[in-house]
Amino acid sequence: QERWREGAQLVEAHAEDIDRALGVINSALETGMDWDALEQLVSVEQANENPIALLIHSLKLDKDEVVMALPDIDNWDDSDPDSVPPIHHVTVSIKESAYGNARTMFAQYRASKEKEEKTMEASTVALKAAEAKAKQQLAEAQKQKQRVQVIPQRKVYWFEKFAWFITSDNYLVVAGKDAQQNEQLVKRYLRPGDAYLHAEVHGAATCILRAKRRRRKDGRTQVIPLSDQALREAGSFTICRSSAWSSKMVTSAYWVESHQVSKTAPTGEYLTVGSFMIRGRKNFLPASSLEMGLGVLFRLGDDASIARHANDRRDFALLEQEQMIAEEDEMQQKDENLPEPDEKDSESNGEGEDDHDKPHVGEDVVETPDTEVEQELSEKMEATNVLDDDD
Repeated sequence: QERWREGAQLVEAHAEDIDRALGVINSALETGMDWDALEQLVSVEQANENPIALLIHSLKLDKDEVVMALPDIDNWDDSDPDSVPPIHHVTVSIKESAYGNARTMFAQYRASKEKEEKTMEASTVALKAAEAKAKQQLAEAQKQKQRVQVIPQRKVYWFEKFAWFITSDNYLVVAGKDAQQNEQLVKRYLRPGDAYLHAEVHGAATCILRAKRRRRKDGRTQVIPLSDQALREAGSFTICRSSAWSSKMVTSAYWVESHQVSKTAPTGEYLTVGSFMIRGRKNFLPASSLEMGLGVLFRLGDDASIARHANDRRDFALLEQEQMIAEEDEMQQKDENLPEPDEKDSESNGEGEDDHDKPHVGEDVVETPDTEVEQELSEKMEATNVLDDDD
């Protein structure tokens, strides 16, 4: 933009000479002079050191422009007699006068200056907005970095690929989602003591109620009997995952033990994938309403939370069973620790016998047992009878 301002000032300073040069060029063009002839005329006049011709640097007649070689007298140091003023090449239009070219240059200078100012303002605003956004993103990144915690991935249990739920007394119920999963459930996860549940309804799920096990003191594994409540809830789950749900039909499921489920078909028959043969008696459950719910599985994070939820889902049937088994083990151990009676035969010669120790003729022999041991055994037997009555 400074180039436009300096050019306009030089044109105003040499306005009279520029008008003369433009007049000569326009007169020659009006007479029909050829462009090449006009250039030769200018060269001849420059050779003759014509001051007006010396101001013409080149002709751009195809654009109606002339490049003027204008000396900058204002910025010339005339203290040195051998120095010459600096020359600036300024392009002017032959259609306008010197002052008209100056006005055009000043207008372009002002437009360029305004454009530059607007560009600077827009750049400043954009830069400030970018800085503010960068600061905001940096602050958010810092906060996010502080909030981010590396949470280990939860272990996925084997039954989560099936349809499953936990009963009210903490029994695991697993059902297949398709025929392949039904086949996999029975072949891989049906154990002795587990219950196989199904219903005589189209689309009924193959359910397995997993029995609980405990390790006895002697190292053997004992299967704890299934509770009636768990069987009822598993049967309702089987019905709800059948066509009875869509048809709103109330029916009942049945359960059998694991050894009653077989993949061997009768002679001449064939069992498809996911189908099984039930041998023996089926235990039908009471009809239940079609009700299902959703639960939220959450994980306890710290020890304090674990302690607060320690007894939220106590299995009272399991606790009672373990108490009975513990009492039976304790009673068996005390029976093994009872002292054995003295069965030594007395010798025929009567050595070591006192007259008071010998039984008299006609007297009944009464053995006096240990009263404390007898009382303890009777108490144990009474406690065992009470537990059996409760069951």
